[in-house]
Amino acid sequence: MKTNTSSAVQRLVRGAIEYDDTRDGFALEHHVVLAASSALAVAAFMAPSRSAAAIRGIGAGLLLMRALSGSQGVRSWLSVTDRRPGAPLSPEEARAAWYL
Repeated sequence: MKTNTSSAVQRLVRGAIEYDDTRDGFALEHHVVLAASSALAVAAFMAPSRSAAAIRGIGAGLLLMRALSGSQGVRSWLSVTDRRPGAPLSPEEARAAWYL
């Protein structure tokens, strides 16, 4: 039986995201990752070569996405609602979005 690699990777990533959403993170976890992302972005500008700058920039972007994801940390600091992207809107939310 042949499995599709992309669907296997999607299941793996979905499982990791769901696990991360349910676990309790350590204090200031997302803030530490945000600081590391910023430091890596600055280091990318001071890299000796283009390839090193590209690798550091990619790492900074990945860390930035990690800092902004999850239900704790930067997301709660910015008071972002805890609604998952792609979830259907309630009738009240749909009316509010329509009037905007």
